Amino acid sequence: MPLLDIYRNLPVEVVGGEGCRLYDFNGKKYIDLTSGLGVNILGYNVPEINQVLSRAHSVLHVSNLFLDRLKEGIASRLERLTGMDYTFFTNSGTEAVEASIKFAWKTKKGKIIAFEGSFHGRTLGSWSLSHILRNQQFPGINAEIEFIPFDRPEILEKNSDAAILIFEPIQGSGGVRPISSEMAEAIKSIQRRGVIVIADEVQSGMGRTGEFICSQHYGIKPDIVLLGKGLGGGLPLGAVLVNKSIAENVKRGEHGSTMGGNHLALMLSRVFLDRIENGLMERVGELGRYVFEQYREGFDLRGKGLFIGIETNQEDMDLKLLERGFIVSVVRRNIIRLLPPYIIDIAIIDKFFNELQEVCLEGG
Repeated sequence: MPLLDIYRNLPVEVVGGEGCRLYDFNGKKYIDLTSGLGVNILGYNVPEINQVLSRAHSVLHVSNLFLDRLKEGIASRLERLTGMDYTFFTNSGTEAVEASIKFAWKTKKGKIIAFEGSFHGRTLGSWSLSHILRNQQFPGINAEIEFIPFDRPEILEKNSDAAILIFEPIQGSGGVRPISSEMAEAIKSIQRRGVIVIADEVQSGMGRTGEFICSQHYGIKPDIVLLGKGLGGGLPLGAVLVNKSIAENVKRGEHGSTMGGNHLALMLSRVFLDRIENGLMERVGELGRYVFEQYREGFDLRGKGLFIGIETNQEDMDLKLLERGFIVSVVRRNIIRLLPPYIIDIAIIDKFFNELQEVCLEGG
């Protein structure tokens, strides 16, 4: 087998897709409730995306040596949606984290705070801030890093002498755990006292929770916002958005990216943003409210919008649900993480929860 044995693969080889469904070589259909781990926000075989791809035969990439009206336009839209001032494009979420560490460090050097249960990526800088990976033996960045409990805002309040805080409004790999309102107030409190706040919205952003970034639910206005996953409409694209006080300390030549803000990915990002700004984000909020109102009593649910965690008393739920035609992600051994395409309908949601109930009953 020529591929490095890094991933635990599901026993499915995908050959096509339509809407929320994927097809394997045998013609079996699966409902993808992960959106390709949060990337295929609009689902599969999207007409508007297909139109862009059919025309994309002239310029696929414009280097950062040139002015790019498309890049500037997408950046302006993201700044308006997040309330930030400047944008730097990357290829991925983990690259966005790496850039954010450098940008924040240029403004204020010192201790970096992250949360227990955090996951920010697998490159060395982001890995250094990922609590759930710190048992792995790799060299970290040369900075003081302290992990504090996710549910202890009073401890965060005592760390106002730190330089930087990075947090996920909803911890994804850490168990789909949203921050509490008390923790949100603590974050705002230490920010007022000079701590630079980085919101890692790679999973929770792009409208996934019914707001463009999840921080907006809590009234948090970060100094730096990180985006990725579905931002590129299915192609690699990430972004670091910063406020003016951060931007004015970053100088030419201190960071860069050859492929960051790839032209084709930005073309697909424009499709995604058009859909988001024309009612799709509000629909995500409505579907999320439906799920929590309809199924809160029967299941141990947490999350916001269409970023949903379901704690179960069983392991291998991804394999068990795959047998019933559903693709899900499992984190922390027994927590189902749902990141469905925003186009999902209530009938599919109901079908999934009915099947999940049967699987739970069968497993005792």
